[in-house]
Amino acid sequence: MIKPLQQAGEYPFQETFGELLIPILIIGATFVAYYGISYYMKKNIQGTDDYMVAGRTIGPFVNGSAISATWESLATFMGVVALMITVQIPFLAVWTNFLLSIPLIVILYGQTLRRLGSYTPATFCKDRYGNVMSMVMALLIVFVMLMYALGQFIGLAQITEVLLGWDYTLSLFAIAALVTGYVVIAGMWGVSYNSALQFWIMLTAAFIPMMFVLNQLGSSGWFFPPLGYGDLVPQMQETNPDFFDMTFDTRWYFAMFLAMALGPIGMPHLAQRIFTSRDVEAGRKTVFWFIVVTGLMFATMYSVAFAGVFWLENQGYEIADADLDKMIFYLNFAFNGDTVTGYVVAGAIAGGLSTVSGHMLAISAAVANDIVEAFELDITEDRKTQFGYASVIAAGLVIALIALSPPAFLVVSILWAFAVSAAAITPTIVLGVWSARVNRYGAIASSVVGFVTVIVLSPHAFGSITAGGEGLTAAIGIDAIMIAFPLSIITFVVVSLVAERVGALDVKPADNASLINEMHGYPDDGTKRFNSAMPLIVLAVLMLPVLWWGIQPW
Repeated sequence: MIKPLQQAGEYPFQETFGELLIPILIIGATFVAYYGISYYMKKNIQGTDDYMVAGRTIGPFVNGSAISATWESLATFMGVVALMITVQIPFLAVWTNFLLSIPLIVILYGQTLRRLGSYTPATFCKDRYGNVMSMVMALLIVFVMLMYALGQFIGLAQITEVLLGWDYTLSLFAIAALVTGYVVIAGMWGVSYNSALQFWIMLTAAFIPMMFVLNQLGSSGWFFPPLGYGDLVPQMQETNPDFFDMTFDTRWYFAMFLAMALGPIGMPHLAQRIFTSRDVEAGRKTVFWFIVVTGLMFATMYSVAFAGVFWLENQGYEIADADLDKMIFYLNFAFNGDTVTGYVVAGAIAGGLSTVSGHMLAISAAVANDIVEAFELDITEDRKTQFGYASVIAAGLVIALIALSPPAFLVVSILWAFAVSAAAITPTIVLGVWSARVNRYGAIASSVVGFVTVIVLSPHAFGSITAGGEGLTAAIGIDAIMIAFPLSIITFVVVSLVAERVGALDVKPADNASLINEMHGYPDDGTKRFNSAMPLIVLAVLMLPVLWWGIQPW
């Protein structure tokens, strides 16, 4: 018999499991399923195309579910609920902008890069800007994926630590070994079908238990948690009226668009999902399913935050800000007991696994495909696939080592990564697709300026240098992105157009005509398309007031 953990005793309600056997059996069964799927899918791997993008054969429903799981992550169960309680209603701006990112990937570059046969944004940069920019992009991707995956590893290790009573370090490396194992076995084939399963485990682990919680809180709409707490709103307004205040000014919401809608556009683990679609039509249907299932999941998680605040207020309980991450577990311990909470924990773990597996594949693609091609190494397809396996293992080890000294707030490193992506990666990809006038000099300068600006202004790097924001606004990079993004765009446009005027640089927009035509599906007939400098100039001018707005005191 597995011994239960001792009650923490800090709060007047159950904080940990009283009996562990059934919860561990539930969680263990999910891992058996994940490894079983990976072993079954392993037979489909014949080369790098299969390992990185599953042979571009994944159907819309599976892909939509998989993208949702990869996109939501463990933070949906933990850090995001904490932010909902802290930020309250304004957190809707985070999720609505986040939800917008996947349709924007498809509209702005998903299908155009697919026509080029690209695995990642760095592959595109090699074709569009050359080897140096491809290397810069690959390094940026590795950095952003490490930042994003860091929060997942930390959260998974913390869950294991609480669940089993293990030391944090042991928990961390155990999780790293388990995740790395099933990713190595079957690459994107296994990850795609595992992520789809993980999404439905996540949704049911949030949706069904919240039905019971809302029912016991007295909600008449308990059977549909996304909207089921509506008749509790009047009482919430009496006990906690601040919950519905918009709180922040217009600039905060605009900055959220830059970070949370444009940031994910540069995230390769999301773009790779679009590239796995069977064809363009399947890609569009994938977006439809993604929006449907993700909207359902997000609305359900809002019921968790609402119910948590409602329950605490009515019981007169107070908990530390650092423990808000655990709200979904506290609610289920209080209303549903150990067995149901065990399944909720399995859902949280599924969220972390789905996201971190996508990150590890993105890192693998950057190292095994993009960097190899940038250096023009002559290696066989089998050796490249083997290099991909090794890259996944190395990524798992590196992330685990970094996570040994984790940041205090689980979700911060994840959101900071979005600011870096929005400023340093997204402009290079999107403008490279839609304008023949941008070039490698502008791309390199833009990426470097965007990256350095976010890092320098972030309180996590130097502390004494900031963009003027305080607290959460500064911690998640919202103030930094208001400066870094317009600077990146202005740099991109100015340097690209100036480089055309410098004869020694030998920049000729006409050299891009064939590639631009190919990615947009036009015939290579010598016609100059997307060749006007005016849209770029207008865009750069529009960024000036944004930059001015960003440097004003918050």
